Amino acid sequence: MLRGEHVMARLLRGRLVPHRLSPDDERAREVAGALVDLYASHLGRPRAELEEELSLLEEELGPRLDARRGFKILRGLAKLLEERAKWAPPTEADPYTLRTRLFELTATLPELPSATTTLLEGGTREDVLARVSTETGIEDPVSLMYADRQGAQLLSGFEPPTPAALLISRYNVAQIQGVLYSARDLSVDLGREADIRLVFHYVKLLGLIYTLEPTPKGHRLHLDGPLSLFGGTRKYGLRLAKLLPGLLLTAPWTLHANVSWKGREASLELTSETPGLTSHYKGPADAGEGDVREAFAKAWERAKDKGGWEIEEGAGVIPVPPLKAALVPDFAFWNAATGERVHLEILGFWSERYLVERVGLLRAAAKRGYRVLVAAPESLSISTGTLAQATRGYVISFKSRLDAKSVLVALGREDWRGSG
Repeated sequence: MLRGEHVMARLLRGRLVPHRLSPDDERAREVAGALVDLYASHLGRPRAELEEELSLLEEELGPRLDARRGFKILRGLAKLLEERAKWAPPTEADPYTLRTRLFELTATLPELPSATTTLLEGGTREDVLARVSTETGIEDPVSLMYADRQGAQLLSGFEPPTPAALLISRYNVAQIQGVLYSARDLSVDLGREADIRLVFHYVKLLGLIYTLEPTPKGHRLHLDGPLSLFGGTRKYGLRLAKLLPGLLLTAPWTLHANVSWKGREASLELTSETPGLTSHYKGPADAGEGDVREAFAKAWERAKDKGGWEIEEGAGVIPVPPLKAALVPDFAFWNAATGERVHLEILGFWSERYLVERVGLLRAAAKRGYRVLVAAPESLSISTGTLAQATRGYVISFKSRLDAKSVLVALGREDWRGSG
């Protein structure tokens, strides 16, 4: 994704319009193709050389795109290509150890070099280098003294977007993602034809704070923005932005976000029909986040005494009409001996207000015959005691991973059953 300095948008009558390039613009296609070719031609070469040539391209091609902001557009495109690049050090030797040894030997010289000569010259220089070369097995120690600097890294791999026009689409999506870094809240109206299970795969994987409301045309998904949290806002903002490519894999939907943009309140409006936007995700695993749900499923498999409980995938959306809301559990547990079924939802980010509202949903769901447990990580500097008090014991707390034992204890508690 783009850094803040790469993100551009216009504010028109309270609505934000993120900067966008047209895939049909020949100038944009020329610039995208030149950047892709530049990266591809630098395989095996140092980063410093690539950055130098990128600067030249900014001067040459930037004004063709935009006389004032062309350099900024090129830097944004290059940042997205950087995500497709792999870098490797030019040597397996440790440059820090190498230069430290060179400096140590230089410091033992009997006298300092004169002001008119180099630090090491003549036979003295060669003696020191020969000794370090013998000790390390490196033929030319001087050339690798600073090989750990970023500019010395070699481009070891590059996956070019094919065709190059895909880079333009990725840029357009990344500009919108950059705006979402500063969102206060976001709502998505999902039509009946939209794949809600796919959307919630990303919502859950990214650990977003959500509520779901049934509507006559489908469902309305409400998401808290990073500015609604007291801590972890940058990390949450990045995760919220990662939802957009997931949304682009399905249709129809409309999106509305309230955004704080350069000290002013604004709104962002998008639909699944907005032109020039294509997801770069190939499937549900492309958001690039560790999934606590997968880790829990493996922990459950390893557990020995499960008290007769069997685990299943979540049953999808559980409507709670009295509250005009719905739950989307991650797992269901079934006990063959008792015939009891229990659902489990694992939260990512959360706030005290959100958990209290969630407990209200649990009570309403219990009255309709659904028993639902919620697990939440200890986060936002809120203590376990505060968490228990805020939710009256309805929430299972865990640190980085949810273990099977905690869930089994909750499954066996009488006070969870049928409480309302």
